[in-house]
Order: sequence, then structure tokens, then C-alpha cells
Amino acid sequence: MFGRARILLMVGTCALALPVAAQSPAPTTTAFDGTYVGVSRTLESTMAGHSTRQCPPNGRPVPLTIAGGVARTPWGGTAEGSVNAQGALVIHAPNGARIDAQIDGHGTVTGRLTRSCSYNVVWQKKG
Repeated sequence: MFGRARILLMVGTCALALPVAAQSPAPTTTAFDGTYVGVSRTLESTMAGHSTRQCPPNGRPVPLTIAGGVARTPWGGTAEGSVNAQGALVIHAPNGARIDAQIDGHGTVTGRLTRSCSYNVVWQKKG
């Protein structure tokens, strides 16, 4: 009798847990959410076999937005990545470019954009 009751109790518990597990999590807001304007993009180097003439000139990077820990920028298509709780940022673009950066306590994003050309990039949070 106890075996049957235990099984029924386990089945009931599992059935109650299913609707909760099926719900998608609510979007989260992080301390890094916001719009970041481009400050500078400075050429550092090129990959072997590439000339600096093939690299876009120095300038300002396109804007960066972060919402719910997801970072997006229109670089090489729409580049997308994530920001962790410590402000480390990794973004991948459809064209193969990658951005590795860090956000400091003043809202400055500093990092490196790499593909065939490598740049030091800086953004500053608006507001």
C-alpha cells in the first residue's frame, strides 16, 4: 500500500512541476543595459597575408546596445553576444568578426575587434 501511495505522490508532484518548467523566463535587466556610443576604433594589426589597405580606416565604431545582458551592434551584419555580471562582453558577427571587451564602472567599454584586421575599440554609455 505504501509503495502505491509513494508512486502516486511522485507522479502528482511531477505533473504539478511541468507547467512551471514550460514557462519561459522573464527578461532580465542588467546594470549594463543601455546604449553605448562609439568613441574610437584604432587599427592595431592585420592577420598574416593582409595589407592595412584592406582595413577600414580608424574612426568611431557603430553604436552598441545592451538589453537583458544581450549585446548587439550592426557590425558585419548584426553582431550579437552576451555580457556577464562582471561586465565581460563577447560578440560574434555573421561576417566572422569577434569583439572581446570589458565594461568598467564608468560605462566605458574597451576591447578588441578581430577579423582580418584587428582594432582597439571604445564605446561610452549614454546618459
